[in-house]
Amino acid sequence: MVKKLLGFYQRLLHHPAPLVFGLLFISAKVWSNVTYGGTLVNGLRSGLIGIFVYALALGLIHLLSEKPLGERLGAQKLDPEKAKRGAVLTVVVYLFILCSIVDRLQRQGYMPGYPVLSWIPGWTLWHDLFNDFPGGYMVANIVRNLPFFVLIPAFVLHKLGVKRGEYGFSGGEWKPAIPFLLIYTAAFLFSGLTAERWLFLLYAVLYSGFQEEFFYRGVMQPLFTAATKKPVWGIGLSVGLFALLHIPDFVFRVYPTVPMALSGVASTALFGGLMAYGVYCTGILWPWVLIHALSNVVGF
Repeated sequence: MVKKLLGFYQRLLHHPAPLVFGLLFISAKVWSNVTYGGTLVNGLRSGLIGIFVYALALGLIHLLSEKPLGERLGAQKLDPEKAKRGAVLTVVVYLFILCSIVDRLQRQGYMPGYPVLSWIPGWTLWHDLFNDFPGGYMVANIVRNLPFFVLIPAFVLHKLGVKRGEYGFSGGEWKPAIPFLLIYTAAFLFSGLTAERWLFLLYAVLYSGFQEEFFYRGVMQPLFTAATKKPVWGIGLSVGLFALLHIPDFVFRVYPTVPMALSGVASTALFGGLMAYGVYCTGILWPWVLIHALSNVVGF
């Protein structure tokens, strides 16, 4: 067991992608701390503790995994040329999602400039449709994003030849995810149960949990892995894009300053790395959908 764990950490430390992520995470935490009157030491401590906790989590997933089951996702078994075509199409969808976020922030007055997607016929009507959508912002977000995070990517996989049972929702191994399910479920249950929290959990499952995990871990990650023939790049690229998509919202709406926003993006990247490695090892999305949703509700 110890030998298996040490071998995992040695491989992790000998690849540039995890090292770059780690340095960027620590730098973001230092910048955020120093900007708000904290010391360099406090910033370093915050960054190193975050790295340590997530490194332990990754090690636990590795220990509980017999072998990586990422190839249970059909996209990861595609030949490199097909996977590259799928990856390009997925990145195009991703860029459109990014533009739609910027467009929404501009229409809501958070970002300057003329809405970037206003040139598309009917886009303003599509945007305005969800302003007073039945069921409020939760239902609006679920419906508005479903075509771009799920339906179009699923169609791309279908056209590439991925079979319906290879989308990551059946089979696989739940065991590496069980400790995290227990931790997040306990945090949710002991944080005060109200009807509003149960409703928000349902929303988190149907929106950020299901839609984001399918897009990034069920489509993007296996396509990148098949295209590069290197799982670490498939994980690293998809996690990087997952984190970058949060920048406009975090910088212009959620956080009051850029250092705090980038600190939040860095934490999002680490969490995305945990989800990505979990899917790679287990070959199934459902437990990580639930963990992602619970994390959004409990706040860590």
